[in-house]
Amino acid sequence: MLRWFSVLCVATFAAVAPALAKPPLSAFGDAPTVRSAQISPDGKVVAYINRIDGVDYLAKYDIETGKNEALIKIPNIKSGGVGFAGSNYIILRAAQVTNNFGVTRKYEDTAAFAFNLTTKKIVQLLTNTPNIYPYQSGLNRIVGVDPSGQYVYMPAYMGTSSSDASLDLVKVNLDTGRGQRVAGREGTNSTINWVMDDNGNVVARVDYSEKRKLYEIRAYDATGNRIIYSENTDRPSLSIVGFAERDGALIAVTNQDSDFLRMFEMSLADGKITGPVRVRPDAEIENIIRDESQVVIGVAYSGVYPSYEMFDEILNRDIKAAINALPDASVSVASWSEDWSKVLLYAEGGKQPARFMLFDRAAKKLSQVARTRPDIKPEEVGEVVTIEYKARDGLTIPALITWPTNVPAAQRKNLSMIVMPHGGPEAYDRVAFDWLAQFLANEGYVVLQPNFRGSGGFGATFAQAGYRQWGRKMQEDVTDGANALAAMGWADASRTCIVGWSYGGYSALIGGALTPDQYKCVVAVAGVSDLRGMLAYEMRQHGPDSRTYAYWSNVIGDLQTEGAAIDAVSPSRLASRFKAPVLLIHGSDDLVVPERQSQTMEQALKSADKPVTYLRIGKDDHGLVAGDSRNKALTAIGDFLRTHIGD
Repeated sequence: MLRWFSVLCVATFAAVAPALAKPPLSAFGDAPTVRSAQISPDGKVVAYINRIDGVDYLAKYDIETGKNEALIKIPNIKSGGVGFAGSNYIILRAAQVTNNFGVTRKYEDTAAFAFNLTTKKIVQLLTNTPNIYPYQSGLNRIVGVDPSGQYVYMPAYMGTSSSDASLDLVKVNLDTGRGQRVAGREGTNSTINWVMDDNGNVVARVDYSEKRKLYEIRAYDATGNRIIYSENTDRPSLSIVGFAERDGALIAVTNQDSDFLRMFEMSLADGKITGPVRVRPDAEIENIIRDESQVVIGVAYSGVYPSYEMFDEILNRDIKAAINALPDASVSVASWSEDWSKVLLYAEGGKQPARFMLFDRAAKKLSQVARTRPDIKPEEVGEVVTIEYKARDGLTIPALITWPTNVPAAQRKNLSMIVMPHGGPEAYDRVAFDWLAQFLANEGYVVLQPNFRGSGGFGATFAQAGYRQWGRKMQEDVTDGANALAAMGWADASRTCIVGWSYGGYSALIGGALTPDQYKCVVAVAGVSDLRGMLAYEMRQHGPDSRTYAYWSNVIGDLQTEGAAIDAVSPSRLASRFKAPVLLIHGSDDLVVPERQSQTMEQALKSADKPVTYLRIGKDDHGLVAGDSRNKALTAIGDFLRTHIGD
């Protein structure tokens, strides 16, 4: 576990710096000026990460006075977001890729820091904790706050090695960072979660043994603990997400026997499951809304526009009214005070750059707290619209179009087009401020983002329709979308390129291989090129008995029985088919898709005497989170596209 506190220093200025002159490229590539905003439980303060001159600061906004204050400078690490433990402590989460002595592979070292708003001091949590296993990720998760407000409860692996370490519950002092294992609350090396109530009591523990394929939930009370739920499975069918409105029951979510996730109550007394709880039967639950006591009070649904349902009728009415007051935007509920008197909304994807809005329920008032990218003017935001088209087998594919800026609606014909499939692949694109799509729109391209089969957010049937369809029906959906826009007259088929990241990078590469006349150029950022190698990497990282490897084998194919079919849709094995030039971009510290995937693709294309350029970005991860990394990537992408389909 790294020690980072020594390089955190206090910032002395009291206000957010004015916006810099806008360089067109870095306005998109740099991190937002304001991000990860969260409101305190007492509704008095909004904490956020503030980007100033390429440096991140932990900052706060005083709701009563309207003043901003930068609190501390954050070192050159990945800022993972902020939250609160009570109203006096801001929790800052951070991560960095490392490999310490005794660890043979890189891993993401994570940490949480507590900033005391009264003393202005910051400490790293879980420091000086006896018996903690030092080489582990996930050391930034808080599962409970002590009623005294001085401690939080965090799960951490305790032991001398990865083989004997158990996930125990640790009580951590917010002012010293020191933790102490809670007696009687030791887990095992199969423990994956702890559930606590608002009185600091453990009520349940969740275990999953990948070797035994055994999933168990244990309930705790004054007499000890007992198993209340058990199943033998490769992938557990339900997850615990909080408490019911009444005492004595957990809330579990599952999509078993349904196309969409549903909520059920599980009795802590005997594990009896009842329900489903009141949620829509025709929409995917994306997030659970919980209060300070972890009681579930509402849900967020997925979709190209997010939607919410609060169980309290008055709260539900007020939230919907606030969202409806921003009709030109996709609005998310970002954070809320403990009593829900104040709600922080995040609005994006409309006619303005993304912004945080404060909703005062008593005053029925909406006010802007901050724009996330003040260097981008409203007229420089590409309009995002939703469409649907039919795949060749009749399946309806939802998609987004981002229109190029400064092109009037009447002139949106025969435009140069970028087809941009998303990553995941079990993710989805929704109406939002997508920094890459907006950059491309600012460059004058129409951008198509298809939610091909295999995408999440549209139900289990739609997602599972993509299983074992990499390079097949999933790719046909992408191709059909490009053809649909050309047939509508909006895009010029002779000036079309495909750009993708992660799975989207795979889609770009396999598109270049299987439909070589479709695209004039191909850009793959952190893309998968060799499915056999990718599956082997997942096996090494997580183990042959892991849930992760079982999932990817189910999604891509089984190496033992389907090797030939897997190779048939691996772009690096089809390099001779390429006609379009290829740009590859990859970060050296990518732990999701290893850099070797781009290196293999580059070697294959060079061996086949095909045009390829490889931009290796050192010391950055799968998301290329550093502003300098993204700016390098955008520079390369912009130049590459202009060369091949620019006017």
